[in-house]
Amino acid sequence: MLTIKKHLSLQPLINGFKNAIGKHSDQRRENSIDYTAKDVALSVLACMFYKAGSLLHFQKILKQRMYRNNLQTQFEVKDTPSDNQIRSVITSIPISTYQPIFKDYLNRLQRSKHLQKYSFHNKYLIALDGTQYHCSEDIKCSECLQKEKKNGVIEYSHQALQPIICHPDQRQILPLMPEPIKNEDGTEKQDCEINAAKRLLPKIREQHPRMDFIWLADSIYATGPFIKTILACDEEFIFRAKQGDHKSLYKHIETAEYASHRSIIGKTTIAYRWYDNVPLNKSTDIKVTVLKAFVITKDKEGKQKSTIAGVWITNIPVDKKNVAAITKAARARWHVENQCFNALKNYGYELTHNWGHVQGESFSFYILVMLGFYIHQILELTDQLFQWCRKVCDSYKLLWEDLNALFRLIVFESWENMLARCLDMNGVDPPEIV
Repeated sequence: MLTIKKHLSLQPLINGFKNAIGKHSDQRRENSIDYTAKDVALSVLACMFYKAGSLLHFQKILKQRMYRNNLQTQFEVKDTPSDNQIRSVITSIPISTYQPIFKDYLNRLQRSKHLQKYSFHNKYLIALDGTQYHCSEDIKCSECLQKEKKNGVIEYSHQALQPIICHPDQRQILPLMPEPIKNEDGTEKQDCEINAAKRLLPKIREQHPRMDFIWLADSIYATGPFIKTILACDEEFIFRAKQGDHKSLYKHIETAEYASHRSIIGKTTIAYRWYDNVPLNKSTDIKVTVLKAFVITKDKEGKQKSTIAGVWITNIPVDKKNVAAITKAARARWHVENQCFNALKNYGYELTHNWGHVQGESFSFYILVMLGFYIHQILELTDQLFQWCRKVCDSYKLLWEDLNALFRLIVFESWENMLARCLDMNGVDPPEIV
């Protein structure tokens, strides 16, 4: 017998999304409204959740044949809109409408104690990174970033800065509300990732005032002005430091004293060196600890080979007791690339697909893709029935192909009933659901 969790199963998560969208005051003329903003947003979320751009067409067919469909039973969509209607309505929903959804989902994980799995020394690791989700030489809008290529052709793009909560020992990541990187009307200078981060940090602190963070980011963030914004809030950071960006820092540690330590993980030895009180650069008085990690392996002949795993700067005091943990935390920054952007671009989410661009809806679709992905992360972390389906299916891709086919062809009373049918299709007796 399987008990459905009250706060973290699909239906409560959809309700949290629906409640946030319901607070949006639709400014369209009442006699011109064919589809509510709530129905449109829920329909798009369903497409992103099932990784299916053509999902709505099949649901219309299903409703004609059976007088209802899975958009109604699972997402509570009353009327299914067309693609063109979706694009026009999505632009009417302010971006700020989606922010409470990210906070609500994190609060649900916190209430159910799942967020404790992400605690790192009683703080939470937030990795920051930018990503491009639209690029074209022809399609453009006033918000597009512009870049001249070597052949003189102008490339137009949309980018976003994405924060995630991650942990070295957790495969799932927890996205927070992203920040658009875009050009504003009347602004001559182009927006950039660092400027977006300066806008984002105070928003995250305001949204989660009781959470303490350790910020993880690439080398472009390891600058005096940005580090001062973190130090001013008495927070900690671990930033990657590339030699090309920090020539004076690298030159300093060539002759500086250092402490060292080694740890053995299986057949691999990791060697650590750290240098205290290193000047960040010549233009600031900030001093940091520089941490280097080397992976030492042996070949078939027994000869040792040392490969550098990374160089980071931090304001966390480093010693032999915590150096391995800090290094693991530093390397967890790759979760934003591997578990987040790589999945969104290469595993069916179609993040870089041109979902809409003409009316400024591009970032709205990015957010809805991210929310569909976020719900998947929560279900992987908390939904035992979904976890069971993952085990019995040959691959994650095949699981979603099965679920997508079931969603298109058969009406189910709930997400759990669909998962039970998926188990049955794979020769496993589904549990009794209460």
